Amino acid sequence: MPAEKKNRISRHRASVFNLELRQLRAFIALVENGSVTAASHVLGLAQSTVSEAIAALERELGTALITHKRGSHSVALTPAGRVLLPRGRNVLAAVDKTYVAVAKAVESARGVVNIIANESVSTYLLSPVLALIRRHWRNTQFAVSIAACPEVREGVRCGGFDLGLLLTGAKHGPGANATTGGQRRSNGGQVVAPLVPLLVFAAPGHPLAQSAGRPAVLRSSLDSFPVFVSDAAGEYRELLERYFREDEMPCPRLESTGSIEGVTSSVVADPRALGILPSYAVAKEVQTGGVVPLDLRPELPPMQIVALLGSRDLHPSTGELLGELGKACLIPAPARGAGLESRSGRRA
Repeated sequence: MPAEKKNRISRHRASVFNLELRQLRAFIALVENGSVTAASHVLGLAQSTVSEAIAALERELGTALITHKRGSHSVALTPAGRVLLPRGRNVLAAVDKTYVAVAKAVESARGVVNIIANESVSTYLLSPVLALIRRHWRNTQFAVSIAACPEVREGVRCGGFDLGLLLTGAKHGPGANATTGGQRRSNGGQVVAPLVPLLVFAAPGHPLAQSAGRPAVLRSSLDSFPVFVSDAAGEYRELLERYFREDEMPCPRLESTGSIEGVTSSVVADPRALGILPSYAVAKEVQTGGVVPLDLRPELPPMQIVALLGSRDLHPSTGELLGELGKACLIPAPARGAGLESRSGRRA
């Protein structure tokens, strides 16, 4: 074989091994999400960066991988693209498995765990847990983003995050038991804390907080007071609205503050205001006497914390993280009144 032809073949064979993981990730993200815009959102990159990565991959392979359908923003795979897609997925899966295997063997292995969570879960539960986990996994970076429930679900579904943490309505019955510490995957996610009470509270000078012995407060008595909550929409807001509409009696006006701190500060600032938050988010203020919990009847519907697990192999720290998060949720919330306990026998 002529030397010139041998050199061409050699260069061609060598180029196959110059593929970059970022190029494969961009290609697969484009196929799975249907557009450069969606792929760039999932990958957290600029659209131009995603486009260039795919163009570089096509140059490296010497062939087109995708075609754009006429009259549509969607893409279609060429024969070469159809061949590359499953093999590219296998390559990325092998990289993930290799990384996890190394991390299991050496706790000091470097890595990134991308987490997306609701505000209250991140601020009041996840932050102290991560302080503990980071001491154990010193070279692993835990990157946390805050989002509402729909964004948490979508972020995990699209592969942009390894772990999602949601505060959702609790499921009653045997299926509500917690399963912490494992890596069980299911469409509904993994229940980290099966029972998170919601608490209605007021400033110490509020009319409903000054009754002798603080008897139970009926739901209908909240009608004449503003009630502050953190979210203007979403699962949490819908849960509360269903609760107040349940008996078709006049219900209070729910005011959204946009944040957990906004709820507590609004209650402190307005002597007639009430607030509703997960018990863990207001525990410190109750303990210090800054606000007073009310024994609302019927009780507010409980919630639960659910972990959504990404499609990639989980970092070995994930089980430990979820286990510690479950333990943090077992800390009893401040009692609503002297010796008051919830119907389940646990302090609310």
